[in-house]
Amino acid sequence: MGGKGETVKLLFSALLALIFCAGISAQTGATVTGTVFLDGQPAGDAVVQLTTSSNPTRTITTRTDSNGVYRFENLEPGTYQLWAEKRGPEDRPGLVGAALGGAFGTVTVKVGQLKTIDLKLTLAVYESSFRIREFVTIAADSNQFAEQISKSISVIGAQEMRDRADFSLVETLRSVPGFRVQQLGGFGRTASIKSRGLRNQDTAVLIDGIRFRDASSISGDASAFLSDFTLTSVSKIEVLRGSGSSLYGTNAIGGTIDFQTPRPQKDWHGSLSGAFGGLGLGRFRGNISKGMIGGKFGFTAGLSRTAYTKGIDGDDRADNTNFQTRVEFNPFSKTSISARLFASDAYVKLNNGPDTFGTPPNSNAGILFANPGINFLADANDPDNRQRSNFYNGQVVLTQAFTSDFIFEAFYSGLSTERRNENGPLGTGFQSASKSVFEGAVQTAGAKFKWTPTRSNTLSFGYEFESERFRNDGFTPGGTGNFSTTAKQSGSAVFVQDLASFFDGRLQLAGGFRTQFFDLDVPSFSRANGPYQRIELQRPPTAYTVDGSVSYYFETSKTKLRAHIGNGYRVPSLYERFGTFFSSFSSAFVALGDPGLEPEKTLAFDVGIEQRAIKDRAVFSAVYFYTRLDRTIGFGNEVPNIGTTTRPFGGYVNTKGGIARGGEFSADIKATRSTDIAASYTFTNSDQRVPQVTGNPSIETLGIPAHQFTVVATQRYKDFWVNFDLLATSNYLAPIFSNSTFRTYVFQFKGNRRADLTAGYTFKVRNDKMSLRLFGTAENLFDHEYYENGFRTAGRNGRIGLSFGF
Repeated sequence: MGGKGETVKLLFSALLALIFCAGISAQTGATVTGTVFLDGQPAGDAVVQLTTSSNPTRTITTRTDSNGVYRFENLEPGTYQLWAEKRGPEDRPGLVGAALGGAFGTVTVKVGQLKTIDLKLTLAVYESSFRIREFVTIAADSNQFAEQISKSISVIGAQEMRDRADFSLVETLRSVPGFRVQQLGGFGRTASIKSRGLRNQDTAVLIDGIRFRDASSISGDASAFLSDFTLTSVSKIEVLRGSGSSLYGTNAIGGTIDFQTPRPQKDWHGSLSGAFGGLGLGRFRGNISKGMIGGKFGFTAGLSRTAYTKGIDGDDRADNTNFQTRVEFNPFSKTSISARLFASDAYVKLNNGPDTFGTPPNSNAGILFANPGINFLADANDPDNRQRSNFYNGQVVLTQAFTSDFIFEAFYSGLSTERRNENGPLGTGFQSASKSVFEGAVQTAGAKFKWTPTRSNTLSFGYEFESERFRNDGFTPGGTGNFSTTAKQSGSAVFVQDLASFFDGRLQLAGGFRTQFFDLDVPSFSRANGPYQRIELQRPPTAYTVDGSVSYYFETSKTKLRAHIGNGYRVPSLYERFGTFFSSFSSAFVALGDPGLEPEKTLAFDVGIEQRAIKDRAVFSAVYFYTRLDRTIGFGNEVPNIGTTTRPFGGYVNTKGGIARGGEFSADIKATRSTDIAASYTFTNSDQRVPQVTGNPSIETLGIPAHQFTVVATQRYKDFWVNFDLLATSNYLAPIFSNSTFRTYVFQFKGNRRADLTAGYTFKVRNDKMSLRLFGTAENLFDHEYYENGFRTAGRNGRIGLSFGF
């Protein structure tokens, strides 16, 4: 670990040197000016925004004078993007400062040069285009406008989350095409996201572009903490549907989710809100932010507390406290430093899992139609089974512009996770008292250079180092079965990405390559007879990923064609490499892992078409996707020993994977300035090469419905709004373990038919500088009874809330 410390010192020294260089850089004084026209006439009081193409997060804004003239002075040489807008009289509520239509331009200036570029707005665009033009980052790890993107993405903005009164990440993601979101037992309990017919661990989670995953979970992914992401302070959620490993590394096989936090804005802003409702819900949330004049310094902070005192069965308490803060410091014109902190503390009472009921069949080879109380029992209350979990994540990002076309970025992220499970002898079936603690730590540091040699090409290349540690402690009442296991692994990645456009941006190309090397440490155990001690650890196989995408936009018909292909990988988790449990019968550790596991390997592609219509009021999309899992990690009941380490109960091995394919169809319609409708239909055909349940021949992937339909509709009338949100799925297969026959049976469950209705009114206070928002939600409006893998779900219930903002 000493080498790692030296690396951090060198990185820190380099950052200080960059800041010093930035401080002594000289001004070059280039000027960009021009006139904004609206249907041929000068547009006074139009907003013009100038952004460095290589660093779109740094912007300068001005307004045109009465003659429509704008001017930017004292600019560094380089390439800039210009965006002009003229706001209309019927702005959508809540979208203060949003662009409702505008014109886009690009300009390149040299030292001391004066450039003139005029921007032309048309009345048709001004009157009928209600779309917000914003940057999207996740498709290429670089800012692009939505029409430039050559991959399948979804963006959920803060306004949509407010309209739906969402307060958790898993709620918000339900409407994403191709995403199957489940939560087993209600708020705070196990949540999963299966993207495009794949597994829980095949979707990567990012916070502000930096990977988040639990090193102590069995699969080393973020699933153990998905239910702990509440919407305390979020600007938007970007979703990449499809392979993203060359950009974001491990787990980004089927999809990537980026949870983005807001940057501080000028002056003081804040909000305070509370809500209460059915199932014993009580929620509090507060936010505050301040941006200094000139943009040199700013901060945001948010705190939320969500608690269900009753839950679905009346004894399912769950609570969560989230805190996050962000500080932005721009000491020099070419230097920005961002520091972020995220913390979560959660508690949840757990139930026993579903079980078979009655007399199960002699064979588990068939598929049983789930009939509650007839052939299966839903999850049952367990009064002494509970879990407490927390995580702390700190991030520091430094951006240094040597020139406007050559940018350096470095970051460090430290993530600590902990889960404590306690279970006593109460509850259904045979149970013994036990306690287990899972601790994980992931430290990641990286550096990236971004070079824009021409206005149509951006090249990124860099290095990333990641170190992870896993610790598992087990306790028994008498202490005879107490044990502790600690394991570590690290990885180094080198990557390069290229983003290019041609024919005035109509043709977009993106490509990337990433290679990652791994190192292992010998695990340590609290007892002398731990396994793996006499194994000569070899460096695990290297992971290679390649990614490419292309799109072309036909300006006349407003049609975009796109294609994306890439392979993906997942790093074997520390548990899969060194997993153990302590057998009190033999007073010895029993091994389950294999240090020599190869990374999981996949190949995916998708092709799509996007059609804009009705003067951009409607966007229709159709995508065909295909993913092949070439090599995965599974559990084998009979497997060879690992060197001198015996595995009498089997263990983790590289296995054959499966194939998932299907189609995503969506429509996003801005019918009027006050009416939004988004609908999607997803067809998924997902199969495994080997049956997932021993004794059952079915190869259909468990938990994946073939059909899924969503619709989100919002209607506004002045300061009032109403939102309708519907999710409907077809039937699907899920396993249930029988405690009477000790076999796993495959059940077919009815699909979800959940509809939510949210409405609210905003009262303006003190010349619109303050607002009071009253809102309410009816969940499961039609009181549809359905089960998630045999776990009960909430019936019809409601909540009401009040929010004050300034």
